[in-house]
Amino acid sequence: MHIIGPFVFGVSFVLCLGLLPLARLIATKLGLVDMPGERKIHAAPIPYGGGVAVLLACLLTVGIGLLGVWAFGQSGPTWLPEGARKVIQDHMEGALSRTKMIVAIFGGGLLVALLGLVDDIKRVSYRIKLGVEVIAALVLFAAGVRLTVFIDNPFISCVVTVVWVVGLTNAFNLLDNMDGLSAGVAIIAGCLFLAVALQTQQVFVAALMLALMGALGAFLIFNFPPAAVFLGDAGSLFVGYMMAALTTVATFYQYHGGRAGFSVVMPVLILAVPIYDTVSVMIIRLREGRPVFEGDTNHFSHRLVALGMTKRQAVITIYLTTLAVGLAAILLPVLPLWGGMVVGLQALAIVAVIVLLEVAGRKKLA
Repeated sequence: MHIIGPFVFGVSFVLCLGLLPLARLIATKLGLVDMPGERKIHAAPIPYGGGVAVLLACLLTVGIGLLGVWAFGQSGPTWLPEGARKVIQDHMEGALSRTKMIVAIFGGGLLVALLGLVDDIKRVSYRIKLGVEVIAALVLFAAGVRLTVFIDNPFISCVVTVVWVVGLTNAFNLLDNMDGLSAGVAIIAGCLFLAVALQTQQVFVAALMLALMGALGAFLIFNFPPAAVFLGDAGSLFVGYMMAALTTVATFYQYHGGRAGFSVVMPVLILAVPIYDTVSVMIIRLREGRPVFEGDTNHFSHRLVALGMTKRQAVITIYLTTLAVGLAAILLPVLPLWGGMVVGLQALAIVAVIVLLEVAGRKKLA
């Protein structure tokens, strides 16, 4: 992986870095820009297009990788030492055996990205969006990308997979409400998942995660406050879908002698921030008697700004919260039962502190 990893990340990073100015220019010429408004926090029009660049960089990187595998065939790259060539050859065979899965993953990703692009141009009803997202999740399930949660029942597995994919896809879409937020959280979470994938030798998952992270790393250069380009719904839906798909493909239970069944909740803890943001903003909307799918400025990041933080401070606070909860979570697979309980309680304590600070801040402002 020390050979494959840097190559995958680097290719994706460079491709996205080159595509972003072009995507930004095209989006501006087509009028595909996010205008300031009542629910907007930016004061000037910002072009979309970042999501398209991220999508294309990921697709091209994976495509280049597959073409390389087919070009080298069974022999592997002859210019490498025999030991390294043998290792890469083994992984090449594994990549070819998962071609169907790769097509399903990026087929679903392309579907949700196109949905988001249409939504960026002309708003799509939430019913249509949910319907298309369910179809993308079912494509994954049909290709064998599914969650079982220890229940050997196809129907239950299908329902759990669809809920996870659709929920996380929308969680990152909702999280994309402040410059650098959705992409930055995805990169931090991706680094934590990458650490687990490398530790457990899940090279397939690691390679796809690196392709996504390379593109997002380049994008964040243009998107960190103050942003010059936005992901748009095309990008945020794609990022959320990819995080859901890759965490579904990955294995988090019983490797390297791990005994803790708590390891299956690792993705939930690593992705606790987008999940918390989604759940909390839905509760606020229901409490205020408004439709849950109606946008507003009551997200976690907005609430931090309302408490006195700058936008950049709010984004960095959410980065640190993601890291604080996720760092302990990656230890779950190798911890005994009591250790897993400690990690779970720590995550709950961090979230509880955030909630208490928010409540106290709102009372003071009132």
